[in-house]
Amino acid sequence: MKKIPASEYSRFINTAQHIPFCKVYPLSVAEGTQSGCIYANESESLILIRHRGNFTFMSGTPNEAELREIHELILSEKLKFLCQDNTLAEKLMQYGGVELVPRDVYSYPHDKAPVINIPDGYTMRRIDEELFNKLTGIVIPSYYWKDYDEYRRNGIGICIMHGSEPASWAFSAASSSSECDIGIETAEAYRKHGLALAAAAAVIKEILPEKRPAWTCQRTNLGSARTAEKLGFVKCSDCILIRKPL
Repeated sequence: MKKIPASEYSRFINTAQHIPFCKVYPLSVAEGTQSGCIYANESESLILIRHRGNFTFMSGTPNEAELREIHELILSEKLKFLCQDNTLAEKLMQYGGVELVPRDVYSYPHDKAPVINIPDGYTMRRIDEELFNKLTGIVIPSYYWKDYDEYRRNGIGICIMHGSEPASWAFSAASSSSECDIGIETAEAYRKHGLALAAAAAVIKEILPEKRPAWTCQRTNLGSARTAEKLGFVKCSDCILIRKPL
């Protein structure tokens, strides 16, 4: 498959809009909000849109050779391929070297953000350049955004601070013209204090009403699922992530 030049990504906005789940990720790339990569076969009947965070979505039906090429991208470039086709996922599994990870997709049916106060002893701070570069963990802005300048122009994030230490944060992991997918993480020493709820609620308040909040998580991540439900998110779909085992 060929790589499409970044100057042509806008040609694929309509393609991204018709992906039936988590479209905020492919749209963010096609619209130029976030970095990523678009692949296509020669006829452009098959399109792959890969987000900066490696989440990759497909439009079209691959033949055997194209599916094997996708499989090779998963292995060689750690591409995280998402689909809702169980048969296709099983074929990729049969090629070897990958695992299937069920994920749940949530929507936000409300017009206002929940009101969740932070506990005493903590403060709330926007994720600025210092925090963008300081935050460490699995779900952090620098994993989803190319650099602080890209994030500053198009992203949003809130960090709950304990003194000078980041305790918990929520931010736009993907942002399109109509949606914003929220990523959250809490430092291990500060978990189970409701901090992620407060940070995510603050981000939802920033997102609405211009965009709709979105949420996705692995089905086994019960903490993330409970947080989503407490915030008012409702499960609306699911998908399968195919990746090289961690």
